[in-house]
Amino acid sequence: MLRRVSYRIIERPDGRFDVVVTSVGGATLSREALETREDVEDALDTLRALMAACGVVVSEEPSLGLAAE
Repeated sequence: MLRRVSYRIIERPDGRFDVVVTSVGGATLSREALETREDVEDALDTLRALMAACGVVVSEEPSLGLAAE
């Protein structure tokens, strides 16, 4: 049985980004205050590589959210 995690990217009012990762079981981890979209992509590449090594499928939750001010 494949395990899964999903992630969402949140754009903050200050222009930085948070990446929030949630497991099927409900555990949540985050990388906060990433400066650029390139930093976000680097963080996601690392996440995908680590999860693939563990046999975990990574998928994006729909839509780019804007954090509340």
